[in-house]
Amino acid sequence: MVSQRGPYRAITDFREIGEVLEEVRGRVRPLVRTVFMRTRDAVGMVVAREVVAPRDHPPLHMSHMDGFAVRSTDTRDASEERPVFLRVVGSIGPGQTSELLDKGCAVRIHTGGYLPEGADAVIRQEEIAIADGEKIGVTRPLEPMENVVPAGSEVRGGEVLVRSGEVLRPAMASLLETLGIAMVEVRAPVRVAIVSFGDELTEDPEEVQRGKLLNSHAYLVYHMVKRLFCDPMKPIIVPDDPRQIREATTRSLSSSDCVLTIGGSSVGDIDLVSAELKRLAELFIQGIKLQPGRVGGAAVIGGKPLIMLPGLIHSTVNVFNYLAAPILAHLGGTSIEQFMLRVRAYLDSDIHFPKRRNFVRVVWVTLSRRADAYYARPNITDASNIRSIAESHGYVEIPPMVVDLKAGQRVEVKIPLWLAGYGLNIFGRDL
Repeated sequence: MVSQRGPYRAITDFREIGEVLEEVRGRVRPLVRTVFMRTRDAVGMVVAREVVAPRDHPPLHMSHMDGFAVRSTDTRDASEERPVFLRVVGSIGPGQTSELLDKGCAVRIHTGGYLPEGADAVIRQEEIAIADGEKIGVTRPLEPMENVVPAGSEVRGGEVLVRSGEVLRPAMASLLETLGIAMVEVRAPVRVAIVSFGDELTEDPEEVQRGKLLNSHAYLVYHMVKRLFCDPMKPIIVPDDPRQIREATTRSLSSSDCVLTIGGSSVGDIDLVSAELKRLAELFIQGIKLQPGRVGGAAVIGGKPLIMLPGLIHSTVNVFNYLAAPILAHLGGTSIEQFMLRVRAYLDSDIHFPKRRNFVRVVWVTLSRRADAYYARPNITDASNIRSIAESHGYVEIPPMVVDLKAGQRVEVKIPLWLAGYGLNIFGRDL
């Protein structure tokens, strides 16, 4: 534990991030609400029950191209000089099939058509030497399964396609619908209340001209929550008044699964918000080993989690990433790792970060591509500077007791998709 001096005298020690998460998750159960949705509309939702393939796909051998389905044994003696002639007995369109193909016969088939029983190869229509309405001439032997997609080569019946807790992605939803799985059971979105504390805040841009501060942090948090399979409520502003703080917190908890608070004012040595939350909570932790973000914390009130996001923007985002996002994932029955991209890069300048040596330190970085490698430019600024985050692609985590990272050193850049998933904006280059 680390003693705290200065403007946050109410915080007497700081906790490891992992310890805080463990305590909160130990008191808060994942939500059990589920809903059935049309599969194609459930993209981005957390699957509540594993999805098993009901059958093989393709269900039968399928043509890989337009041509003629044949028996490969019928073409064994075919050559340019002595074509083998096969009688055309019908046509098969995509998704269709026909009855048994007799010896010496061929059937016109389109890409995606299912081979009739007996057929085991497809000759491309460009290779037909002579064709009329009744016969085709084959000029070379065909191998068994040539130009054929084997039955069950993509999916086997009984195979688990999506596990419980996985997020349903668009391509998987398309595959499930192709297999006839039109409905899936998903977890109902986690409902999240967002409460900003402070007399100085407003939603009205005109009031900013008269000295107020726009409640912009709340809407950044709103969009991050929305990207995390959750249902954020419209943010509210609560004045620095103990009764209103208490009532707004109670009301927000009753209408949501989780509350995220932002900021709060201090009067002398007394933090009004913390004081009221402490009175309501069965678990209250404020002060974590995270820089920026050390005054963040978490509480459990009535069995529901409440995450305290500090008011300075770097601290707001960092505490969201390290506390709020994992707890929302816990409530939603999934893992936050599904939403985190990691990229290896080389630092293009030194980082010297001596403050809070025994804390996890976070430095936001901008990525660039040179030759075959990525480079990370540190954006070290004041904790109130939002532009540095707006122009960053992710962040580098500096472990406790490490003070210096040198230019050229290889680092891992964490890209939280709930913040960067709208586009990485590395123009002309892809990660």
